[in-house]
Amino acid sequence: MKNCRSIMRGRPVSRPFKTALGGITISLVAAVLNAGTAAAETSSCANGEAQALIVSDVSGRLGVLGPSQASATQTAIDLINKDGGLLGCKVNLTIKDEQLDPAVAVRELKKAIATNKPNVVFGPTLSSSMLSMAKITNAQEIPLFSGEGGDAQFVMDAREPGNYMAISTLYQDGRAAAKYLIESGKCKRYGFLYPDIVAGRDVVSAFRGQLTESQPDAQIVVDQPYNLQNKDFGAIIQAISSKSPDCVFGNLLGPDLGSVYKIWNQRKLDILTMFYPDTATLKAVGKGNLPANTYGVMRANVKIMSETPVGKEFTEAYKAANGGSTPDEWAYAAASAVQMWASVAKAAGSFDYNAMDAAVKKGGLTFDSVYGNDTEIMPNHQANAWSNVGPIVDDSQLGHPYWSSDSKSMLMKDVIQQPLYESILAGKSSTRWTSVQ
Repeated sequence: MKNCRSIMRGRPVSRPFKTALGGITISLVAAVLNAGTAAAETSSCANGEAQALIVSDVSGRLGVLGPSQASATQTAIDLINKDGGLLGCKVNLTIKDEQLDPAVAVRELKKAIATNKPNVVFGPTLSSSMLSMAKITNAQEIPLFSGEGGDAQFVMDAREPGNYMAISTLYQDGRAAAKYLIESGKCKRYGFLYPDIVAGRDVVSAFRGQLTESQPDAQIVVDQPYNLQNKDFGAIIQAISSKSPDCVFGNLLGPDLGSVYKIWNQRKLDILTMFYPDTATLKAVGKGNLPANTYGVMRANVKIMSETPVGKEFTEAYKAANGGSTPDEWAYAAASAVQMWASVAKAAGSFDYNAMDAAVKKGGLTFDSVYGNDTEIMPNHQANAWSNVGPIVDDSQLGHPYWSSDSKSMLMKDVIQQPLYESILAGKSSTRWTSVQ
């Protein structure tokens, strides 16, 4: 694609026109040339292509999470290109595998920057990888949009001009889950089961913080982290059940959750559980094999998202690109990051790191996404997206479990009220819960 400057250089201006208007003509031509040059330089589009990079668990070590997000990112970008591209540029996506290892994520990011510096980075899957990568992207002035890792540090306590979050954070999810269970009146004795990584510790910390504020008489009878590489869920579940909690919360997902559900069901435990039951895991569990009293928290609701205006278009495109397979929760969340990036870039009229930050700081910026039209972008660069919380049930027609109509979609503003939100942004509070708070 030729830029505006090259087009004007190759376009003759007639002599009679010059003679008639004299200096005015020269001024007009100069203005057009300058405008074309500014547009080309502002968009930062080299050779007609904007470069995008996603770093994700493409190998699927955490189940469908990474593959779904990589495929969704490509689908969302394909839709942008189908509509003529972004700021006059075709968007080219490069996909790299983080392998659930922050060191690998950082290495792949550095290699990509050295080879062909991207205009934007999406991902990664792990929150710890995202926080490590953000140090590099901000130093290089590359915007990083997350529709995957959801650590609140990214856009709250340790926010930077180039950090953007298109989904709920773990902090929001943890507080939403606690708020839901507290309001249900079902829980007084709580247990925690979570992977001993940043994501696991943070979501449980957020849950604890909401308990402290809203249910101070709650008892935490068991706190059970586990190593992702070395896990014996039989022994772990026995240790939890021996403490007789009313409810167990954590951020289990993918194969780990499937294993826990299986053991939970075999032992006929009637303890309420609330984890991250994505569609693929629920299908794997199978109809009739869902444990009793099963609840979940998730950053998306496939039924709701497939029915929003943008969600419908994305769903059909995703199915066409994936042999008829429908998007899962992780796919919709990843798509929202691409849609947010495109919207901010359009508002800025540029892919430039600082110009995009300035566009958001003006306030009042919204974007149309799978979450719905006019999704608000908050001052901390986070979308006012929702956490979906509620019971999981079996359905005879679908043949696999699905979200109940009793579930609630809680926006960030519903969970992190304005005084708390402002306190965190001002550095007077933190998304990290401690016993001192």
